Amino acid sequence: SVVSSLERPVPKECRLDADRLAQEIGSAIQSLCAGLAGDLSTEVSEAAALVVGVSVPGVVDEDEGRVRRSETLGLQDAPLVSLVRRSLSSQASGSPGLSGSLEVRLYQDAGCGAWAESRWGAAGRNCLYLAVGERISSAVLLGGAPVLGEGWAGQVGRILVPDPDWSGERARLEDVASVCAMVRRHTAGMLDDSAAPEPGGCEDASDESFAQCATGLESLLGAIASGDREARRVWDTGLDCLAELIAQGVGLLGPLDVVVNSELMRADEAAFLEPLRGRVADLVGDLPAPRLVAARLGATAPALGAAGRALADWK
Repeated sequence: SVVSSLERPVPKECRLDADRLAQEIGSAIQSLCAGLAGDLSTEVSEAAALVVGVSVPGVVDEDEGRVRRSETLGLQDAPLVSLVRRSLSSQASGSPGLSGSLEVRLYQDAGCGAWAESRWGAAGRNCLYLAVGERISSAVLLGGAPVLGEGWAGQVGRILVPDPDWSGERARLEDVASVCAMVRRHTAGMLDDSAAPEPGGCEDASDESFAQCATGLESLLGAIASGDREARRVWDTGLDCLAELIAQGVGLLGPLDVVVNSELMRADEAAFLEPLRGRVADLVGDLPAPRLVAARLGATAPALGAAGRALADWK
């Protein structure tokens, strides 16, 4: 059961700095434990094991507790588990809930989102989970366990696809069909449809830039509703790319549940899920079409999954 939660943006100074990020994680955990201190018995708060699950975007070595690469956080080969453990240990003295034994586990965020959706959300024990935000990532869950692929599984946003804006060129999937990319492509078309948009529009994604993307999404959806042809083209070509990815997953894995977690769900079902289902059904041919549904847990899924997986692994 979730008894308390806390949400903080990642400070800019934490990007590119694993030590600073670990301190911020430790500070957030300390705040959670302090907030619960009055609800816990003295015996529990002083002696219980603290089990921490940390989920991050990117390539993660779960066994070593190391972030191999995370463009979102600007980290490369960072031993995040040991840094978080050190941060929490340094704060343990006099901090309720931090004085017992300590276990820290590191996971990839899409895998945690899939795990949480399987336990408490829209998916079954076998599913393809697709997270479409400022980037695009995925996870495959088989028998309730995420497929790790030595940490590289789920990096679908980096796959090259035909660029719908520039004939003969190729672009990363997340530079075509992510929320930020859809907004950027639409904005570029409005400002100057003769100039090529900058590639990698989400490379420097931050909480502030994604908030701007969310605002831009409202503008894009409004333009589609008003009959703007360029907005419709951007939307349709983005959905085409997502549908091809899902259809290829069905061809490889069979008709698993497909759970989509995205700000794009802010469009009504007739504008997003229904056309996506139709495209996937057309592309899989005579194969069984998957059950394609919206995620239930939203942005909290990776955090819930990290907590749940850490507890399951610890037990």
